[in-house]
Amino acid sequence: MAYELPEEYLEYLKQNVNWLEAFGDKFSGIDERIDYAVQQLSSIQQILTPEALVTIQKLASLLEELKESGFVMPERTEQISFRQALAPLQGIRLQEVVPINGVVTSISLHFPLGCAALVDIAIGYQTRQILPIEGFVALDNATPVYPIRERVKKDELFWCVMNNADALNPHTPAVAITISED
Repeated sequence: MAYELPEEYLEYLKQNVNWLEAFGDKFSGIDERIDYAVQQLSSIQQILTPEALVTIQKLASLLEELKESGFVMPERTEQISFRQALAPLQGIRLQEVVPINGVVTSISLHFPLGCAALVDIAIGYQTRQILPIEGFVALDNATPVYPIRERVKKDELFWCVMNNADALNPHTPAVAITISED
């Protein structure tokens, strides 16, 4: 893709570069290009009054607050998923490595129809249980999404414990952990 110079700049060159400079190689007239750049920067500097600089700083601070509150889309979002078919009376502990440095923004649990609160789930990060803080969540035909703010580091571990206390039926619960890069 070829880059086209702004029309304003080309007009400036026509007025300020003589035929001898233009006749030379494509780098001739470099002093005029520098003069043009300095002129553009000077005009921008005149616009940026102390009040404008304070306003820009306030806007940058507000943008940072919005990012921290989750109102600004992150550049990258990853998801850790746990899904397991559990035989009757089976329990399992699953682990996944955190793919990015960031903040966990939500954890979603899925309990299929028929679980009848006989399937329970607990989620943890490293050595600490984070959802619920103690015990397990056990529901039926539900997919709750829990907003959460947990800072995580790449290559550390998330774990999930799933238990099926149903003596007759298998169940396939699922968990989705959403991580936003910071």
